[in-house]
Amino acid sequence: MAEGTQIPLEFHSAIEAQESQPVIATAEAVKAAEAAALGVHTRLNIQAAPIRQYLEATVVPTVMKGLQAVCKERPENPIEYLAHYLLSHNPQGTKPPPVNELPPSAAAVTATAL
Repeated sequence: MAEGTQIPLEFHSAIEAQESQPVIATAEAVKAAEAAALGVHTRLNIQAAPIRQYLEATVVPTVMKGLQAVCKERPENPIEYLAHYLLSHNPQGTKPPPVNELPPSAAAVTATAL
């Protein structure tokens, strides 16, 4: 409400009744609120982190596993292979392109990932 706005007297008792009622939260609601707050806090911390910490927390683990797969398989086109590996092992859950649209070396990654 704007400063200086007067509340009619008949509404005072209704407002006081609402303010005096305790807020009841279930255990599930509390846990969901805590999880949401922690998720926001984690995202903010990652975004505010120095570049090296950000990369080590978000990118390096998946890229290292992809590079290990490239070393093990030694495909004809390692860049394509790594690119498809990263798409098919994305921890954020986005889907890679269908296998029939991939070159043969990248299709092999999908077969081993499934």
